[in-house]
Amino acid sequence: MNNNDEDQLVVDAGGTDVEEVYQILFLEDNPDDVELMEHELTEAGMHFNSIRVDNKNEFMQEVTAFRPDVILADYSLSMFNGMQAFRMLKEKKIAVPFILVTGVLSEHLALECINEGIDDFVLKSSFKRLPAAIIGSIRKKEMEDEKNRFASALKKSHEELRLLVNRHQVSIEEERMNIARDLHDELGQVLTALKIDIAMLRKKLTTGKEVSEQMISNEFEAISKTVDKIASSAKQISSGLRPEVLDDLGIFEAIQWQVIEFEKRNKIVCQLYLPSDQAELTKELSIALFRIVQEALTNVARHSFADLVQIYIDMRDDVLFLEILDNGKGIEDDQIRSSKSLGIIGLRERVQLLRGQFFIGKAKGGGTKVSIIIPTNNS
Repeated sequence: MNNNDEDQLVVDAGGTDVEEVYQILFLEDNPDDVELMEHELTEAGMHFNSIRVDNKNEFMQEVTAFRPDVILADYSLSMFNGMQAFRMLKEKKIAVPFILVTGVLSEHLALECINEGIDDFVLKSSFKRLPAAIIGSIRKKEMEDEKNRFASALKKSHEELRLLVNRHQVSIEEERMNIARDLHDELGQVLTALKIDIAMLRKKLTTGKEVSEQMISNEFEAISKTVDKIASSAKQISSGLRPEVLDDLGIFEAIQWQVIEFEKRNKIVCQLYLPSDQAELTKELSIALFRIVQEALTNVARHSFADLVQIYIDMRDDVLFLEILDNGKGIEDDQIRSSKSLGIIGLRERVQLLRGQFFIGKAKGGGTKVSIIIPTNNS
């Protein structure tokens, strides 16, 4: 490619208003034609940078280096024409607005342009149409890009929704299995022991042998203790589903209970810092906050390899601030963006339903940081 002024120039067409500057790549072997086209664009008040190439190697180099907003290509170059250039871009999946410039437009060429997907074509005798053709092609590309972004976002959203529904079903089955196991291990064994105690007492009372009042009292005391164990087990199982403390004492006491249970189960130190002004929260927000902390702690236990978790809760000006820090391995960016990170997606969905803001990333000192801001007045 030549580096003459006629081959590469910057034109700032009149006016003082800030306007968009377009990158225009000319595939043209006639500098005079390029000069005419640039003159029409300048007359139309367009701001642009331009560069001219006339062969295949330079064309592909400048597509990458110059990054044009639009390509104007002569159809009838001797060694490498505009149609060939467009097909090369299609093969390499490079989407740049492409306008074919030709001296004569036959019906056959017009049909070929349409079939190939070329954005527009301009006759060399009608350069005055060039500015409109360029703007139209660029706007068309912007609309296609926007549509593709929406389609991609919608596809990702549908995939996340599908995975969340599947996860919800799996969670229900897991919860049922946990309840069944707890009922069998906790209540089942104690009820069996109770049945044996009652059977033994009945046998002693119906054999006709003399039974002392003290012995009967001792047997009833043993049965009473077994019943207490059953009540305690039932309470523990129901607390796993919905802690009574959440209804009896409130959200902050429920989170304190949750932290204690988390430490017991996972052997991970959990430090909780509560607000000095513990204003009353709505029932909806209380349940959501409890589940958010529960989900976040579950993620820590499953993935972080941490031995310390810190939970900070504060309330100011009708806004709830929640921050959860761990000293584990830290979350990676691809995990945050992945549609398979269902724990993160679940947290984000809970927060968004409350018109809140959710952030997750690596903490400065290592580990993972979860930050949540939720308005306490969602009416």
